[in-house]
Amino acid sequence: MLHVRAGHNPGSLTRRGLLLAHALRGPQRHRTGDAGRYDSAQDIADALTSAGLTVSKPQEETEKTYISEVGGTAYNFTVTDQDGKAAPGNAGINLFPNPEALAAWIPLSKQFGGVAVTGDTWAVSLPTDGAGTRDDSKRLAPTVAEALDGTVQQ
Repeated sequence: MLHVRAGHNPGSLTRRGLLLAHALRGPQRHRTGDAGRYDSAQDIADALTSAGLTVSKPQEETEKTYISEVGGTAYNFTVTDQDGKAAPGNAGINLFPNPEALAAWIPLSKQFGGVAVTGDTWAVSLPTDGAGTRDDSKRLAPTVAEALDGTVQQ
């Protein structure tokens, strides 16, 4: 069974019931900083800031999640657009060990109504909990995608 903690984004999905997770483990892929590729969560936050968005410093998630179970790292942060309109709640930056782990996460995120922007081995998961939050995230997602040279997933 797949569990989602209340108030958390799909990056917080636990591994319980996901036997696929261990099969997807692979060597850490180096990100170069080229278009759509980043070395760290802070590099993603910096790219968003350079595009005119306001972001908080990414904080590493310490709880075990699907992301950590497949060898990746999840971070929480907030993001606000140029007009000061935030997607209320915490967003997530998920760094995956390989493209296959990201590809397996995308349908899980969609299954839970997630709004995300993805690149080669990373995802920015925007908040979807609360009244109007999903609509705010859907509005913000194309701006995030343009800033990161990513793809909107919803």
